[in-house]
Amino acid sequence: MWKFRTVTMALVLIGWSHGVEAHAMLDHANPAVGSTVDSSPGQVTLTFTQALEPKFSGGEVHNSAGAKVDHGKSISGNVMRLSGGSLPPGSYTVTWHVLSVDTHATQGSFSFHVGK
Repeated sequence: MWKFRTVTMALVLIGWSHGVEAHAMLDHANPAVGSTVDSSPGQVTLTFTQALEPKFSGGEVHNSAGAKVDHGKSISGNVMRLSGGSLPPGSYTVTWHVLSVDTHATQGSFSFHVGK
């Protein structure tokens, strides 16, 4: 009986691990998550682990007062760019939601800081 349980558990874990890989997760960002940059980056670049559906994916940059400060998005393949223009010193929060080309949705947020 224990062999059956062990084999069953192994199959469940293998199936689960392959399912997790099927989601577009944030691979890296520029500015980096939690980083401090000396000057305004001009744009925030988010790179995901899978190609995105542009029509159903988006993101925003907000200042510490909660005001939206980005000027729109562009998406190509697995990269989303949020135009930021010139950001004054301060803290910023990036929120994103994406739909990968295989129809899995994910979302998240992170912060970065401009100035010393």
